[in-house]
Amino acid sequence: MLVEIIRETKITGLGAKDVLLYLFGVPFITLFIKQSVIPQAIPNYIFVPAVTSATVFLLAKLHMI
Repeated sequence: MLVEIIRETKITGLGAKDVLLYLFGVPFITLFIKQSVIPQAIPNYIFVPAVTSATVFLLAKLHMI
């Protein structure tokens, strides 16, 4: 699916691909880890936006976006 998005939007820069990977990949991986370790600790509707926001904040601090 990510490959199709990159092809349709004609994103050619390596940095842009990294940002897309971080924005979609990091929340997905952390959600997978959370579900396998402690599934009931934090509701998913709070966890996913929090992780996505933290990822965007980190990318901004590292001047990647």
